[in-house]
Amino acid sequence: MSLEIREVKSSSDLKRFISFYTKLYRKNTQVAFPLHMDELKTLKHDKNPAHQFCKCKYWLAYRNKQVVGRIAAIINTKEQKIQEKQIGRFGWFDFEDDLSISSKLMETALEWLKQNSIIAVHGPMGFTDMDRQGLLLKGFQRKGTMATIYNYPYYEKHLLNLAFEKSVDWIEYELQTDENIAQKMGSLAQRCKDRNNLTSLKPKSIKEVKEMAPDIFKLINECYKDLYGYIPLNPDQMDYYTKAYLSFVNLNLISLVVDDDKKLMGVGISLPSFTQALQKAKGKLFPRGAIQMLKALKRNNRLDLYLIAVDSKYQNKGANAIIMSDIINGAKKMGIYTAETNIELEDNKQVQSMWRFVPHEQHKRRRCYIKNINHE
Repeated sequence: MSLEIREVKSSSDLKRFISFYTKLYRKNTQVAFPLHMDELKTLKHDKNPAHQFCKCKYWLAYRNKQVVGRIAAIINTKEQKIQEKQIGRFGWFDFEDDLSISSKLMETALEWLKQNSIIAVHGPMGFTDMDRQGLLLKGFQRKGTMATIYNYPYYEKHLLNLAFEKSVDWIEYELQTDENIAQKMGSLAQRCKDRNNLTSLKPKSIKEVKEMAPDIFKLINECYKDLYGYIPLNPDQMDYYTKAYLSFVNLNLISLVVDDDKKLMGVGISLPSFTQALQKAKGKLFPRGAIQMLKALKRNNRLDLYLIAVDSKYQNKGANAIIMSDIINGAKKMGIYTAETNIELEDNKQVQSMWRFVPHEQHKRRRCYIKNINHE
C-alpha cells in the first residue's frame, strides 16, 4: 500500500497523467470531460506557445501500480515580471480522497518550486488565463462547462489541510432570456449605437472573423491586463487560439462592435454548450466525440459565454448592451434561451452589471488559493 510519486517523463506517462482525470470522474454526471487531444496540446512543450515563457514539471502518484493522483507545477516568467515576485502556480491537481496522496504530491511540487527560488504558489491555475482555473466550491450539482474545472467537494478539505488560503474567488451565473428580454436589450443596444456612433459588424464567414483575430486579441489583452492572473498573449499564442477556437465559432453567436472608422471597440464570443457532447466523448474526440461535438454546434439548448471585452472608452456607455443584444438574438435564432457566463472575478462589478437586465442566478463559485513557501 506504499505511495510512490513519479515524475512524468515519457509520452506514455503524459497520457496516463491526462487520462487519470477521466478515470477519477468516470461515474460523475456533472463533469464536462476535457478532450485528451486538447490536454495533450496544452501540456506538451512543443505544442503550446505558453511554454516559451513557462517552466513546468508534472508528477503522478502511484499506489499498487495504479495512478491515484496527479499535479503540475508551473513557473510563468511573464507573471513574475508583472508581479515583481518569485511566484509559481500549481494545476491539474487531482487525487483520490486520501490526504496522504494530496500531501505527497504537493510536497513534491513545492520542493521543485523551492529549488527554482519560488517564494509563493497559487492555484489551481494553468499556464495562462486561457486555461481552466479555480477550485469549484459551490455548484457541484450543476453541470460543468468546457471552459471550467469540475472537482469533487472533498478537494477543499485537502487544500485547507495543506495550509492554502484564499487569494481570489470567481463566480458564475446562469442567465435566462426570452422575447421580452431580447426586445429590451435591443432597445438599449440601439440607443448606445445612436449615441456613440457604434455599429454591429456582421461577419459573413469564419474566415472574416479569423482575419480580425489580431484586433480581437489586442483588445482582449488591453481589457484583461489588470485581471487576476492574466498574462498578455503574444503573437504565437494569438495564432494558437485562433486556430484552436475561432475556427469553430458560430456566426450567430459572435458580436463585433466597431466605430465610424471600423476600429474594433467591443467583442463577445460565445458557443453552444459542449457539456453533453464531452460527457459522451469521455475525453476521446474520435470516433464518437467528433460527431457529438458537431451535433452540439447545430442543435443545443444552452449557451456558454467565453470572452467579452469592450474598449475603455465605451465601458460605461452601454457598449456591453450591444454585445449582449447581438448574442441573445443570435441564440434566439437557434432556439437557445439559457446561458452560462463562465468565470468572472467576484469584485468585477462592471461585468456583473451586464446581467441586471437579464434574469440570472449566481449558481457557482470557485477559488484560487495561495501559500507562501518556507525556505528554511
